[in-house]
Amino acid sequence: MTIKAVLFDLGGTILDFNWKHPAEIYQKVLFSLGISKSFDEAKAAFLKAEKEAKDINLFSSYGKIDQKEYSDQWGALVLKHLGLAENLELVRTVQSKWDDFTNFTIYPEAKDVLLELQQRGLKLGLISNGYEDGLHRLLRDLNLGKSTFDIVVGIDTVQCMKPHPDIFKYALRKLKVRPEEALFVGDELEVDYNGAKNVGIQALLIDRAEKQKQGDLRTIKNLKDVLPLVGDSILEG
Repeated sequence: MTIKAVLFDLGGTILDFNWKHPAEIYQKVLFSLGISKSFDEAKAAFLKAEKEAKDINLFSSYGKIDQKEYSDQWGALVLKHLGLAENLELVRTVQSKWDDFTNFTIYPEAKDVLLELQQRGLKLGLISNGYEDGLHRLLRDLNLGKSTFDIVVGIDTVQCMKPHPDIFKYALRKLKVRPEEALFVGDELEVDYNGAKNVGIQALLIDRAEKQKQGDLRTIKNLKDVLPLVGDSILEG
């Protein structure tokens, strides 16, 4: 079946966040505000906040409530477990400074590959577990304008997150392609690769460090490896 649309994950696929854990960013932001916490303290606070967020069902509201409201609640949990007094102003200050310390970069080949796919007449989509407004902001920062992707699907677009089938099905409907006519490229096995395959979309797992050992996975090391598989050619299987 000829591929008519290529869908991409963002972080780890097109965008390199250049950090191992978001606690690193939290630590740097707080330090810039005169609050000294170690990375271990920040990471421990994140883990405790994640547990409490599950207990109070905060995670289940992700994508279903306003991004600012969600960020306020999540940020308050992290600060609480860092031993800092409840302070909404501090929560929002941390959020406002977050992008100043993220140090994200686009993978070197990404723009050329996206342009080449467009020139071949393929539809392009982005599916990510971030809020849609935040995704558009990141794309602007990366100089990937509105014309780059035919559709951007976020967590709040359909109020579910990958690997839920609906987030993939929504993109297919909007692009007006059948599952077998689409290819999804992502870096996470369950969330991206299996999530796409479970709705009949062909999938590639980008494994830049070649860590995956399962022989039956369809993997690539670089986004350029997508090009020989789409356009005039036909994917197998």
